Amino acid sequence: MEDCDQGKIFVGGISWETTEDMLKDHFRSYGNVVGSVIAKDRMTGNPRGFAFVSFSDASALNKVLADTHTILGRMSFVPRTLFDF
Repeated sequence: MEDCDQGKIFVGGISWETTEDMLKDHFRSYGNVVGSVIAKDRMTGNPRGFAFVSFSDASALNKVLADTHTILGRMSFVPRTLFDF
């Protein structure tokens, strides 16, 4: 994992209506969120149901992993590694 990715998490199972601002708002309580990116289909531009959220401090990840996450009424998952889902 590159240094710039140490504070980045994968968030799966998000609603297609979820926005990057909603992700930032949800995860803000765990640490300083420096960015969020929702993956989109290259051809259609439609959301693909997952995203990445970046924190300024990697220590926020332990707090995120200790909780469950419901965004827009939908249970989202944050695996410990990308191989956990």
